[in-house]
Amino acid sequence: MNKMIGWAALFVVFAPGWQMTMAQDQSLESYSSTQINQAKFQEWLKNNGQDSVSSPLVMSNNVTSPSSQNALPNKKESPVLTIVNDSDTPVISPPMTYSQSQAMMLKAVPSSPPPTPESNDAFEAMVQQNSPLSPQQVVKLRQLVDESQRAAAVSPTVPPKPVSTTIMINLAPGATPPAIRLAQKHVTSLVFVDSTGSPWPIASFDVGDSKAMNTQWDGKSNILLIQAVSPYDDSDLVVRLVGLPTPITLELVPGQRVVDARTDIHVPGIGPNSKDIPMGAGLPNSANQMLLDVLDGIAPPGSKALTIKGGDCQGWFLGDKMFLRSRLTILSPGWIGRMKSPDGMIAYELQLSSSVLVSQYGQPIELKIEGF
Repeated sequence: MNKMIGWAALFVVFAPGWQMTMAQDQSLESYSSTQINQAKFQEWLKNNGQDSVSSPLVMSNNVTSPSSQNALPNKKESPVLTIVNDSDTPVISPPMTYSQSQAMMLKAVPSSPPPTPESNDAFEAMVQQNSPLSPQQVVKLRQLVDESQRAAAVSPTVPPKPVSTTIMINLAPGATPPAIRLAQKHVTSLVFVDSTGSPWPIASFDVGDSKAMNTQWDGKSNILLIQAVSPYDDSDLVVRLVGLPTPITLELVPGQRVVDARTDIHVPGIGPNSKDIPMGAGLPNSANQMLLDVLDGIAPPGSKALTIKGGDCQGWFLGDKMFLRSRLTILSPGWIGRMKSPDGMIAYELQLSSSVLVSQYGQPIELKIEGF
């Protein structure tokens, strides 16, 4: 019995030392494995053209430095690099430059015997034949091509000025067809309306020289798009309107310094889409060019501007007549002549009056006119 108690006491006394010895052996084994992994990683970096890593990228939670446990007191303390699960943990490295990338790809090529002088001469000849220009010369060449393309895109003359105009067609025999000013690379829209400003649909059209003019029409509206293909070849255009027995002829003149971007063509008469039948003294005709200019915002020759208060309206007076330009509908006094554009602008000719009653969104308002 006393012998058993003695062996148990010895076991208790020497057990801690045995455990410490086992721990040191495990630490030495882990430290040795760590050094092997670090050496392999440094060799990989060297083979791939990377600098050596002085600090650990990934530290294992299960492996600790022996110096932290004082297990290896004679070893010099140094950072420990441990690669844990190579397939899951990415290696973080700084981005390479273009030159470094090229050098790395050359090093990745499988080893081969050194090239012979003949192969070097053949390689240099092939490079000279396929890439005779230096990188600087290539960039300079592209800059010259860009300058040439820019110069080719510049117009030889000053670009034309686009304007919006209004013309009134004279269907009487012997009348001169109006001219439409065109320019190459510029689209002109022809809008056909009746005397009330309502759209007058197109039935058909024909161009004298179809190769010199490019025309577009949706087949049902009152708008015709035309563009000059040739810079100077002129032609003419014949348009048939729905319900109008007389065709309309227009002269197409390209190469102009001023191009008609949009032309509102007023045709005498009431079109099929008119809902505003005037009940006044009559419709403006081709002789009323003054009212047509007022519709375009051009003051009649020799007139003086009026001061109008109470609404958006522009006016002039000439003799005993005044001309108003507004989107408002005049209720009183009765107008002598009226002309309306497709965008809703209306030109009126009236007797001189210091007060005009108009309708704005269905509500009657009064305009005060001064400046006679």
